[in-house]
Amino acid sequence: MIRKQSLDTFAVLAMIVLCSLWALQQISIKAVIPEVPPFWQSAIRSIGATALLAGWFRYAGLTWMKGLFWPGVIVGTLFSVEFGLLYLSLGYTDAARAALLLYTAPFVVAIGAHFLMPGERLSPAGWLGIVIAFVGTALVLRTSVSVDPTKFLGDACALAAGILWGMTTLAIRLSGLGRAPAAQTLLYQLGTSCLLLTGAALAFEGPLPVPHSLLAWSSLAYQTVIVAALSFLVWFALIARYSATKLSVFTFLTPLLAAIAGILLLGERIDVHHVAALFCIVVGILVVNLWGHRAG
Repeated sequence: MIRKQSLDTFAVLAMIVLCSLWALQQISIKAVIPEVPPFWQSAIRSIGATALLAGWFRYAGLTWMKGLFWPGVIVGTLFSVEFGLLYLSLGYTDAARAALLLYTAPFVVAIGAHFLMPGERLSPAGWLGIVIAFVGTALVLRTSVSVDPTKFLGDACALAAGILWGMTTLAIRLSGLGRAPAAQTLLYQLGTSCLLLTGAALAFEGPLPVPHSLLAWSSLAYQTVIVAALSFLVWFALIARYSATKLSVFTFLTPLLAAIAGILLLGERIDVHHVAALFCIVVGILVVNLWGHRAG
């Protein structure tokens, strides 16, 4: 397939829809934590998405690339801890703050690629974008430390999840998984997380509580079918057809939309520090993606 260098209307609309779906994921998780604890939510998501993706892999007739078991386990472990921390964070902090800190991942990738991938060295503008984003992250953590130590714990978990997301991306790109079918890479991540997150749920949260409300069942279905399975398949299809760099610019919408959704759906309060942090991280994402790498 020939990759298009410019984004058409379909690609733009698809990315707006995907960013909206990813933003609502944090809202859907937090809304049902009182009924389904975080580790069990993440485990159910992984189990259901693994079954769906495995079925699609077989239906599509994709070829499983051999010799990637251990890279797959490593990436799957990083993925498992990332999502365990993300879900745990939402029991302590606002969905908007968690989404904001999670999207520090692109900066981890940019810094790691600068040192590990000679063709992706950062330009001075790229380093400026990372400094701007760092200021935004510091603003979020500073306010939670001064206002509520419990919220700081949630913020720290969300930030750690973002760092691990970036490390997972780097591990995929530096290993043979970067050449494997995207669905195979995702299956390694989801399959490993089935085991690790279910073990964490049993160890820390006890037996699975049976959800009893329509909201809980709807949230679990949304996280599993819409986000973990369908949205990532669409994302992989898009990056196979269009420039990944240009598509990734749209990720700035996710923390912005998550903040709006948190206000409208969960009644979260957004103070001036959060607005300033959101502005810094969004600007940082744009600068790194648009002007962040050296020519050639």
